Amino acid sequence: MPGQVRGIYKKWFWNTYDYLGTLILVNILWVLCSLPVITLPMTMSGLFRVTNRIAAYEETGVRDFFSGIRDNIWRSLRLCGAFAGVLLLLIINILFYLRMMALWSWTGAILSGAMIWLVMFVGLLGIYCFPLLGQRETSTWQIIKTGMFLVLDNARYSIGLLMVGLAILMVSLLSGVGILFGGVAAIGVLCSTGLREIQKQYEISKTDEVSDKEEARGWRDLFRPWEYQ
Repeated sequence: MPGQVRGIYKKWFWNTYDYLGTLILVNILWVLCSLPVITLPMTMSGLFRVTNRIAAYEETGVRDFFSGIRDNIWRSLRLCGAFAGVLLLLIINILFYLRMMALWSWTGAILSGAMIWLVMFVGLLGIYCFPLLGQRETSTWQIIKTGMFLVLDNARYSIGLLMVGLAILMVSLLSGVGILFGGVAAIGVLCSTGLREIQKQYEISKTDEVSDKEEARGWRDLFRPWEYQ
């Protein structure tokens, strides 16, 4: 795990850098197609089809955004519905327990605090569930169970990904144009890359045989890209 943590953000940077043009286009499509709000589940499935292929070092393009919507629309609807329902219930509970503090301060504080931690857990769950949606043809409940296992088994790693994702979101919102021209897509690449790296500890054989296509790249490749093969 320490090696994965050291490498994840470097790989995320290069995955984003290599497909920057595609990600900008996909991000704009995501924003435009999500404007009705009810279409958000569809756009999420399209976004993560693209970012999963980027994280897997496979060629991708805008066409995959639409194929992802077509292939995963119903599972994405169920997954987004489950997340929205749980978050709404938790927020209602938080507001209720905060009001309870006027009469039972300690009880209200403890219960509202517990609900806030559960909101954070749902956020951690989303890091894995949405990329898993585009990775495998399994039921929505199985995706959620797999996401729960990954969060609980890799808590510190998952919290790190969530904090970086929130930081990207904040910068994108504050910049104004960032949310339109790449912020959401960059978070998608982060989640997909993070999931792929964490899956290696469960899927790669104990001989440490590496079967993926990534190559070691240094920061100087940013300024001398012609040396990268």
